[in-house]
Amino acid sequence: MGQLILTCPACGKEISVPAELEEFSCVYCGAKHRLPELLPQTAPADEADRLYAEEHLLDCVRDFPNAFKHFNRKQYESFYQTHKEALTPVFEAMDRWVCAHPMQRQTFLEDFVQQFLQQWEAFHRDHPKAGSKHARDRLAFSNKLTLAWFTVPAIRGMDLSIGEDFSALLRDRFNEKYPENRFEVGSFEEIRSGFRKRWFLFGKK
Repeated sequence: MGQLILTCPACGKEISVPAELEEFSCVYCGAKHRLPELLPQTAPADEADRLYAEEHLLDCVRDFPNAFKHFNRKQYESFYQTHKEALTPVFEAMDRWVCAHPMQRQTFLEDFVQQFLQQWEAFHRDHPKAGSKHARDRLAFSNKLTLAWFTVPAIRGMDLSIGEDFSALLRDRFNEKYPENRFEVGSFEEIRSGFRKRWFLFGKK
């Protein structure tokens, strides 16, 4: 479930608490606490955030066909910014939903990643240009490039609490499901500064 970093109200020490615990004692002073009482108070989570994020998860490829064609020195930065701006409301909604449920953080991130992979599969299976396995493979490969070159760097660049965790989890689950089409997690800064060093985007060394 992961660890939460909290401050003990009794002694003021910073303590690490397993997120699944309902009650615990401070390791420094022994004071007993209930976890819900120490968590930051947030506004009630809006179910609409979860539904919106799920509905728009695949906008990153659905709304950006042939994004890989913009992967060049002249166009990369401006296209990246356009891509990032379009996806920001989606991942902000996801972030709000996940942050409102800290004890279920990992479960919800896994759920979003699985939703993404299911939508990815359906998109490439049902796409009108994917009438053959070869066509599906080509489409999936070009969209994998969008994922690696634009989407994941954009998510990591949004300064959200879920950015790194979601990106790494998506990479891991994607690579497990599609080992022939692997990608690695890169950042906007890394890509912009090294167009000739593309091995990290393909998972090749």
